[in-house]
Parts: sequence; structure tokens; C-alpha cells
Amino acid sequence: MKPKSIKSLLALALLAPGALFAQTTAKTTPVGYETLEVVSGFNYLGLRLHQPIIASGTLETVGSGSVADTGATFTVQAGKTYILEINNASGVISQFLGSAVAGDTITTADNLSLAGVTAGASYSIRESATLASVFGLTNSAGLEGGFGGITGADVVFVPNGSGFDQYYFDTLEESWADVNGVAVNGAEIPLVYADGVVVSANNPLTLTVSGEVKKFATLLATSSGFNYLSSIYPAGATLASTFGGAVAQLDQGFAGITGADVFFVPNSTGGLDQYYYDSLEESWADVNGVAIDATTVILPSGVVFANEGGPLGLVANPPSTYSSL
Repeated sequence: MKPKSIKSLLALALLAPGALFAQTTAKTTPVGYETLEVVSGFNYLGLRLHQPIIASGTLETVGSGSVADTGATFTVQAGKTYILEINNASGVISQFLGSAVAGDTITTADNLSLAGVTAGASYSIRESATLASVFGLTNSAGLEGGFGGITGADVVFVPNGSGFDQYYFDTLEESWADVNGVAVNGAEIPLVYADGVVVSANNPLTLTVSGEVKKFATLLATSSGFNYLSSIYPAGATLASTFGGAVAQLDQGFAGITGADVFFVPNSTGGLDQYYYDSLEESWADVNGVAIDATTVILPSGVVFANEGGPLGLVANPPSTYSSL
């Protein structure tokens, strides 16, 4: 079956919840595709359609460095990256390699117990997207390549926690390569959906991303300074619906943007609109301190978050209508 545009699919689902799946006894996670327009210059993008869920259940054990679903059998591959999702209001996620799985136990880099995850938590696991799955193993997306080096190439900047790893397609190597021109396997470079990616393009192109809609909250880990984030949810996501629940966590401005955490939202002219929460106005406001209706600020696939303070976990929530999908 040809995948539907995610916008039209969600519109149908919202008009008639459950109607898309009337021939089955249970709802199926909506799938579709999203078209992302890449313009000349820097593009702040996020993945809002996801790899299918390959396992789900309940965690009987949550330790400082591992979790277990007693008796479960996880079918994973050692070199691939997977994402463990806790399906609760906090939306904790943790990425792990397939090699971290032994029987019904997953060794985690994160201490999930400190994140409030306890025994009995419902979870899902999905494979992470990769450079190859999004842009094509041989660059079917059509990014401009380099020849024996990154000079002149379109570049994909992938956040690594302290900066960016840089990748481009090398037409001499006929392979993806890193900033030093060393060939890499694009199928082993994870693009975790919580993070945005920055694409520096010489010429406009269209990128099509397909996959499942995520219907649960997602915890976005941010550090001090600029953070490049995905807006996670592909249709109907606004500043209010996605980040309205995080207002209490934010550094707020008082009659002005000074000292506030700021969301930079790409606009149609190639610039970035700026929004923060103003405690005097008791409202979201723009860069000039003018109160705005955050329900009208439609989020594109990727946003930039300037965090004034220390590490902060932002909970991104889906639009309320997703509960009926």
C-alpha cells in the first residue's frame, strides 16, 4: 500500500478516530511520510516519523545500569542502535546498542532509576534511524557530494553532546564519510529522533521521511547553551502543545527576553523566530516581549533551544488529539 502523507492520514484519523482501522480488533500505530524542504544554507531538521516498534512489555527490574523484562526475547543486531522508550508522562528514552542485550536484560548507559523509572513501567523498543535510512545508503536523497574530501559538499551535522559530528557523501569513495574524509557505514551512524540534525546545503532539495507516529511523551535531555531538538510529532505540534507542560522548568523572562530560555523556531523566510515564557505577562512572548498565543506557533520538524541554566530535561508532549489515534 502506498504510504499516505502524514498530514492527510492524521486529518482522517482525527476526524474519525479508529475509522482507519475498523477492520481490525485493535488500533494500529499510524504510519505515513513527511516531506521536508531543504533550502540553500543551514536547515534545522528533526525526525518526526519513526522506525516501527519491535518489542514492548513491562519492566520487572530497573537497576542502576540495566533493565529487564523477565522472560522476554529481544531480536536485535549487535552493531545497530536501538531506543528504549518508557511510555509514561515523563517520556524517558535511552539508546543502546544491540550488543548491550543479553537474554531478557538490557545494559543501559543511563541510570533509569534516577530518572524515575520503576519496576512495572511499560516500555517499547524501536531501532534508531540512521544516516543511511534517512538519506539513503548511496545518497538517494540527492545531497551534493564531495570528491575525496568535504570541500564543496552538503554536510549533515549530527549532535554528539559536545558539538557535532559531520558527514557528507564522498563520490570518490562512493560512501558516506566523516569530516576527515574517512569512509563510514551510513547504516551504523544513528540519528536518534530526540535530536535535531543540521543540514548545510548548497542547493534546495526535498527530503521524504517515512515511518510511524509516536503517540507518547518524550524526554529531551538538554545541556547549557544551544541544543538542537526534534519537535517529535509530525502534525498539529505547536509551541503550546509540545512545550507548554515544561513552562515551570524554564528560566523565564520578566518583561523581556533577558535571562530567559529561548526557543528558536525556523520560519518560512529562512530566519529564526524567538519565543520565551514571560513571567510578568504570564504568557509566551516573542523576541520583543510581546505576548503571543503559543497555540498558533506551528513547530517545524526541528527547533533550537537556548538553555540559560544547567542540564534540563524537557518533556515534549504530543498534541492531545494523538490519544485517539
